[in-house]
Amino acid sequence: MKSQHLVATIALALLLVLQASAGRAQALDKPDPSVRSWLPGCRVFLEHPESVGSEAAGQCAGAVDALLYIGEVLEPDYRFCVPLRVPRQEIISTIVANIEAMQPEANRQDFKGMVLGILRFNWPCRE
Repeated sequence: MKSQHLVATIALALLLVLQASAGRAQALDKPDPSVRSWLPGCRVFLEHPESVGSEAAGQCAGAVDALLYIGEVLEPDYRFCVPLRVPRQEIISTIVANIEAMQPEANRQDFKGMVLGILRFNWPCRE
């Protein structure tokens, strides 16, 4: 039980780090965390899911994969449970469709923070 609490604490800390502001990330020479910056790569991934594609497509898919990995160990208010049988392309397509439905307001939001919310909304854990 103690180890689950530690994993959940680490996951929550990761969540907070992922939601850092765009200005702070740029000051640290990190990629722009905004939806405006990440969404084109996700669209490229959807156009060519079978190929390696561009660096931006790989970054989108990699970020989504990383978030999927921690989904079930987050605190209950943030937890999501995407079944393993759901293809990555379907997950990213759902993310892109949800973000596009919130345009233009979504453009300035933190991409990974938005993805966490979208995953939780679309695939909540069944207790």
